Amino acid sequence: SSNYGQWDEALVVFSPEVQLWWLRFLKKGFKHCFVILSNEQNLVVIDPLRNRTEICVMSSFPLARMQSLLEANGYITVRTNVRQNFTAAVSLGLFSCVEMAKRLLGIHKFSIITPYRLYKFLNKDKNMKIILDNYKNSYYI
Repeated sequence: SSNYGQWDEALVVFSPEVQLWWLRFLKKGFKHCFVILSNEQNLVVIDPLRNRTEICVMSSFPLARMQSLLEANGYITVRTNVRQNFTAAVSLGLFSCVEMAKRLLGIHKFSIITPYRLYKFLNKDKNMKIILDNYKNSYYI
């Protein structure tokens, strides 16, 4: 059976590197982003660059190890779930690393246009999930 299109989680990676001169105005540490999708068998790295999109499949490589390696090399990372609500319309916008990340993750907020805004959204979303999980756990005890 194939797990194509079914991802357990994703790692969103934020890069301090700047490829295009006009990106230097973005927040320090958040010049570019890319996504690593993970399931039981594979990691798929999807990196939209200025002149192409790089896709790399890595078999049997733990997401936690990849996250540690990237953070040790100066990247900022956020682990998140891939939202399964793909029935909402995709927002219209310029194709960018942020737009690709949003589409891969199932995020449909038009206001997220920079890597830093995506980072803030993902952290708020992650923190809210932790708060709700803790609330549910304490409520049922």
